[in-house]
Amino acid sequence: MTKDASTDPGTGRSPWSTQVRRAAAALGMANESLAAVGGESGQTWACGEHILRMGAPDVLDRERAAMTAAASVVPVPEVLQEARYVDDRGRAHAVLLLTRLRGRPAWDVGDLSPAQARRHGEAGGAAQLALAAVAPPPVLAGVPNSTLAPEAEPPSLAGGDSLLHLDLHPLNVLVNAAGEVSGVVDWANTAAGPSVLDRARTWSILTLDPAVLARRFEPRVAALVRGWSDAAGFEDLPAQARAWACRFMLDDLAGRYPEDRLAHVRRRLDADTGADL
Repeated sequence: MTKDASTDPGTGRSPWSTQVRRAAAALGMANESLAAVGGESGQTWACGEHILRMGAPDVLDRERAAMTAAASVVPVPEVLQEARYVDDRGRAHAVLLLTRLRGRPAWDVGDLSPAQARRHGEAGGAAQLALAAVAPPPVLAGVPNSTLAPEAEPPSLAGGDSLLHLDLHPLNVLVNAAGEVSGVVDWANTAAGPSVLDRARTWSILTLDPAVLARRFEPRVAALVRGWSDAAGFEDLPAQARAWACRFMLDDLAGRYPEDRLAHVRRRLDADTGADL
């Protein structure tokens, strides 16, 4: 659960600089100052009160549709403009110009009391339950998604498909000064599937991700995790869903941590796989 910044494209040191400048030019923003935000992909850039989100056209089509559907229950970035462009090899790309939502990540609890930190977690859990009731847009139906690939095939679970975020954690949920959700961002993993998978994915992040485990004894972090867990009902997760989430995490983190740092995830997977299903 890490957000890393990359080099500003204006310095010429970033491997993404050429593509970023081309994307900005497609939006008519070639001379704007950009700063990398988000994760390691280099596909999300801040520009004042706006966000540039780059990606393959079909991927951004899914993200845009997911945000439109989710907007009925949670605040999400608004798409202000979209453009298509091609790179030097003739490959198609797309870029979205999004509103930059106000608020701070729910994970930012350093200056809060444990009670306030818990409210951040409760707000995140409540947003998760609200999203579980949202039907997925048609563009997500039957579309291959890396997060639901065959090697991480979700289990057969009761209930119809819902809109899944699949990266819903305290860095992707923004809150205002009152501890209320002011935005849900980063829809790159969006998919359609049983809503329990979204809860299982978040459960795994908040209880098994090494970045969270390193801070689990801090009172504020513990309060945030407990608040989210209680609000989202993690204790009711079926073993099948937890096992799926563990496989997902092992695949997702394999390139970031040595095997011994993920041994606890494999033990949890073994325990849930061996449960009486």
